[in-house]
Amino acid sequence: MRIFVFRKRDLYITIGVVIALIIGLIILGQLSEERPVSSNSQLKYNYQKLLPEEANIFIQNNPQIVILDVRSQQDYNQGHISNAQFVPYKDLKAQMATLSPDDTYLIYCDNGKESLKASKLMAESGFPRVFALIGGYQKWPYEIKKVH
Repeated sequence: MRIFVFRKRDLYITIGVVIALIIGLIILGQLSEERPVSSNSQLKYNYQKLLPEEANIFIQNNPQIVILDVRSQQDYNQGHISNAQFVPYKDLKAQMATLSPDDTYLIYCDNGKESLKASKLMAESGFPRVFALIGGYQKWPYEIKKVH
């Protein structure tokens, strides 16, 4: 018959390992508990910025994309990106009820400033796929349409 003899040092190490395992299991249990999601919590979405070159490729590869021109009616009539819908920035909040959150949006203005604000507004309102054109219409080197 063999008798195991523990030295004090080995005993302290064993106790330390056991305590560390117990603490780890407690922490793991706390982290993995299911917590109810508050009904007040709302998902926060962000918009992305696209350079004109990226936006042009994005439009070509996604023919279902909704392009929103948030400039003035006069600017829109003088020229706009093909298939762009005219929704002035000042009316965007009211018009969002008619827009589907399931769609993908590319928003542009004259210089890119209002389109950033519009993109942020849409993203904060629950639209998950929103893109802003950097530099706006002024930097768009591709095809445009004019209203006669």
